[in-house]
Amino acid sequence: MHKLNHDETLHWIAAHRAWRLARKTKPIWARPVAPEEVGKSFQTADHGVVQAHAGYWLCAGSAGEPWFQSKDKIDSKYRPAGEQERRYEFDDARRRYQRFTPHDDTRNWAAQIEDPEIEGFFIQPNYPTDGPLYSPAGGYVVKDYVDDPYSGDPNDVWLVQQTLFENTYELVE
Repeated sequence: MHKLNHDETLHWIAAHRAWRLARKTKPIWARPVAPEEVGKSFQTADHGVVQAHAGYWLCAGSAGEPWFQSKDKIDSKYRPAGEQERRYEFDDARRRYQRFTPHDDTRNWAAQIEDPEIEGFFIQPNYPTDGPLYSPAGGYVVKDYVDDPYSGDPNDVWLVQQTLFENTYELVE
Protein backbone atom coordinates (compact mmCIF):
# COMPACT_ATOMS: atom_id res chain seq x y z
CA MET A 1 0.00 0.00 0.00
CA HIS A 2 1.20 3.46 -0.87
CA LYS A 3 0.69 7.02 0.41
CA LEU A 4 0.46 9.47 -2.48
CA ASN A 5 2.14 12.86 -2.24
CA HIS A 6 0.36 15.96 -3.60
CA ASP A 7 1.61 15.60 -7.17
CA GLU A 8 0.95 11.85 -7.23
CA THR A 9 -2.60 12.48 -5.97
CA LEU A 10 -3.29 14.98 -8.77
CA HIS A 11 -1.78 12.57 -11.30
CA TRP A 12 -3.97 9.72 -9.98
CA ILE A 13 -7.07 11.93 -10.36
CA ALA A 14 -6.18 12.76 -13.97
CA ALA A 15 -5.22 9.18 -14.88
CA HIS A 16 -8.48 7.82 -13.44
CA ARG A 17 -10.63 10.68 -14.79
CA ALA A 18 -11.91 10.93 -11.22
CA TRP A 19 -13.41 14.46 -11.12
CA ARG A 20 -17.20 14.43 -10.52
CA LEU A 21 -19.58 17.35 -10.15
CA ALA A 22 -20.65 18.00 -6.58
CA ARG A 23 -22.50 20.64 -4.65
CA LYS A 24 -22.36 21.72 -1.05
CA THR A 25 -25.63 21.08 0.76
CA LYS A 26 -25.02 22.36 4.29
CA PRO A 27 -24.68 25.92 5.58
CA ILE A 28 -21.57 27.44 7.07
CA TRP A 29 -21.14 30.02 9.81
CA ALA A 30 -18.62 32.82 9.30
CA ARG A 31 -17.35 36.04 10.82
CA PRO A 32 -14.51 38.46 10.16
CA VAL A 33 -11.22 37.57 11.84
CA ALA A 34 -10.96 39.77 14.94
CA PRO A 35 -7.85 41.97 15.24
CA GLU A 36 -6.65 40.06 18.30
CA GLU A 37 -6.88 36.77 16.35
CA VAL A 38 -4.50 37.78 13.55
CA GLY A 39 -1.60 35.33 13.64
CA LYS A 40 -3.44 32.86 15.91
CA SER A 41 -3.19 29.21 14.83
CA PHE A 42 -6.28 27.06 14.26
CA GLN A 43 -6.37 23.29 13.75
CA THR A 44 -8.47 22.15 10.79
CA ALA A 45 -10.58 18.99 10.43
CA ASP A 46 -7.62 17.56 8.48
CA HIS A 47 -5.31 18.04 11.48
CA GLY A 48 -3.45 20.81 9.70
CA VAL A 49 -2.70 24.17 11.24
CA VAL A 50 -3.72 27.45 9.59
CA GLN A 51 -3.14 30.97 10.80
CA ALA A 52 -5.67 33.78 10.91
CA HIS A 53 -4.93 36.71 8.60
CA ALA A 54 -6.35 40.23 8.64
CA GLY A 55 -9.12 40.76 6.13
CA TYR A 56 -10.21 37.12 6.04
CA TRP A 57 -13.30 35.50 7.46
CA LEU A 58 -13.20 32.61 9.91
CA CYS A 59 -15.61 29.94 8.68
CA ALA A 60 -17.01 26.95 10.55
CA GLY A 61 -18.69 24.00 8.90
CA SER A 62 -21.26 21.53 10.18
CA ALA A 63 -18.61 19.67 12.21
CA GLY A 64 -17.37 22.91 13.78
CA GLU A 65 -14.17 22.76 11.70
CA PRO A 66 -12.44 26.12 11.09
CA TRP A 67 -11.01 27.47 7.85
CA PHE A 68 -10.45 30.90 6.36
CA GLN A 69 -11.55 32.56 3.15
CA SER A 70 -12.22 35.99 1.75
CA LYS A 71 -15.69 37.53 2.03
CA ASP A 72 -15.79 37.72 -1.79
CA LYS A 73 -15.25 33.95 -1.98
CA ILE A 74 -18.02 33.36 0.57
CA ASP A 75 -20.40 35.63 -1.35
CA SER A 76 -19.64 33.82 -4.62
CA LYS A 77 -20.76 30.47 -3.17
CA TYR A 78 -23.22 31.29 -0.39
CA ARG A 79 -26.10 33.62 0.46
CA PRO A 80 -26.66 35.24 3.88
CA ALA A 81 -29.27 33.45 5.99
CA GLY A 82 -29.28 35.19 9.36
CA GLU A 83 -26.88 35.51 12.24
CA GLN A 84 -26.55 34.54 15.87
CA GLU A 85 -24.16 34.44 18.80
CA ARG A 86 -22.16 31.21 18.76
CA ARG A 87 -19.07 29.77 20.37
CA TYR A 88 -16.92 27.08 18.81
CA GLU A 89 -14.09 25.16 20.49
CA PHE A 90 -11.58 27.54 18.89
CA ASP A 91 -13.35 30.72 20.10
CA ASP A 92 -12.27 32.40 23.32
CA ALA A 93 -15.80 33.82 23.84
CA ARG A 94 -19.22 33.91 22.20
CA ARG A 95 -19.12 35.86 18.94
CA ARG A 96 -21.62 37.02 16.35
CA TYR A 97 -21.54 34.66 13.35
CA GLN A 98 -23.40 35.01 10.08
CA ARG A 99 -25.07 31.93 8.63
CA PHE A 100 -24.56 31.31 4.91
CA THR A 101 -26.38 28.72 2.82
CA PRO A 102 -25.00 27.42 -0.48
CA HIS A 103 -26.30 28.97 -3.70
CA ASP A 104 -28.44 26.40 -5.50
CA ASP A 105 -26.35 26.68 -8.66
CA THR A 106 -22.89 26.56 -7.08
CA ARG A 107 -20.92 23.51 -8.14
CA ASN A 108 -17.52 22.07 -7.31
CA TRP A 109 -15.44 19.26 -8.70
CA ALA A 110 -14.70 16.41 -6.30
CA ALA A 111 -12.51 13.35 -6.70
CA GLN A 112 -12.61 10.50 -4.23
CA ILE A 113 -9.22 8.84 -3.84
CA GLU A 114 -10.05 5.19 -3.41
CA ASP A 115 -7.91 2.36 -4.68
CA PRO A 116 -6.81 -0.92 -3.03
CA GLU A 117 -3.17 0.07 -3.65
CA ILE A 118 -3.53 3.45 -1.88
CA GLU A 119 -3.35 3.73 1.89
CA GLY A 120 -3.83 7.49 1.90
CA PHE A 121 -2.86 10.73 0.20
CA PHE A 122 -1.56 14.23 0.78
CA ILE A 123 -2.88 17.50 -0.66
CA GLN A 124 -1.36 20.94 -0.30
CA PRO A 125 -4.52 23.06 -0.29
CA ASN A 126 -4.91 26.45 -1.91
CA TYR A 127 -4.69 28.20 1.48
CA PRO A 128 -1.62 28.48 3.70
CA THR A 129 -1.05 25.57 6.09
CA ASP A 130 1.93 24.25 8.01
CA GLY A 131 2.35 21.55 5.36
CA PRO A 132 0.28 19.25 3.18
CA LEU A 133 -2.90 17.74 4.64
CA TYR A 134 -3.43 13.99 4.85
CA SER A 135 -6.43 11.75 4.34
CA PRO A 136 -6.73 8.00 4.43
CA ALA A 137 -8.03 6.44 1.21
CA GLY A 138 -11.67 7.38 0.66
CA GLY A 139 -11.19 11.11 1.24
CA TYR A 140 -11.97 13.73 -1.40
CA VAL A 141 -9.97 16.33 -3.26
CA VAL A 142 -12.27 19.27 -4.09
CA LYS A 143 -11.86 22.30 -6.35
CA ASP A 144 -13.95 25.21 -7.57
CA TYR A 145 -15.99 24.68 -10.70
CA VAL A 146 -14.30 25.31 -14.05
CA ASP A 147 -15.49 24.10 -17.46
CA ASP A 148 -12.81 21.42 -17.64
CA PRO A 149 -11.49 20.19 -14.29
CA TYR A 150 -8.45 18.64 -16.00
CA SER A 151 -7.23 22.04 -17.20
CA GLY A 152 -6.52 25.22 -15.29
CA ASP A 153 -4.55 25.43 -12.06
CA PRO A 154 -4.22 21.86 -10.77
CA ASN A 155 -3.07 23.15 -7.37
CA ASP A 156 -6.23 25.16 -6.63
CA VAL A 157 -7.61 22.31 -4.52
CA TRP A 158 -8.50 21.46 -0.96
CA LEU A 159 -9.09 18.29 1.05
CA VAL A 160 -12.35 17.07 2.59
CA GLN A 161 -12.31 13.95 4.73
CA GLN A 162 -14.75 11.23 3.57
CA THR A 163 -17.31 11.48 6.40
CA LEU A 164 -17.34 15.26 6.28
CA PHE A 165 -17.76 15.25 2.48
CA GLU A 166 -20.60 12.74 2.61
CA ASN A 167 -22.39 14.82 5.27
CA THR A 168 -22.00 18.21 3.55
CA TYR A 169 -21.85 17.59 -0.22
CA GLU A 170 -23.74 15.59 -2.78
CA LEU A 171 -22.52 14.30 -6.10
CA VAL A 172 -24.43 15.77 -9.05
CA GLU A 173 -24.86 13.43 -12.00
